[in-house]
Amino acid sequence: MQLTIDLPNLWASEKKTAELINRIEQIFLKENVSFEIKTALPTEADSWDMLDIEEISVDTDIKDFAQNHDH
Repeated sequence: MQLTIDLPNLWASEKKTAELINRIEQIFLKENVSFEIKTALPTEADSWDMLDIEEISVDTDIKDFAQNHDH
């Protein structure tokens, strides 16, 4: 059996990621599950990370667009 967990860069620091990996390791050790942890950087940039919202935004002059979203 192989378990793959892709962790996007959601946290500001790598400390939280390391803590999460440590907890996973402890669970596997407790359950006597054989495991190997590999780390890898993404091979290519994610298009969503390169999206510049300021560049594509449109000024509608609507002060509270959320209040009128269904009209």
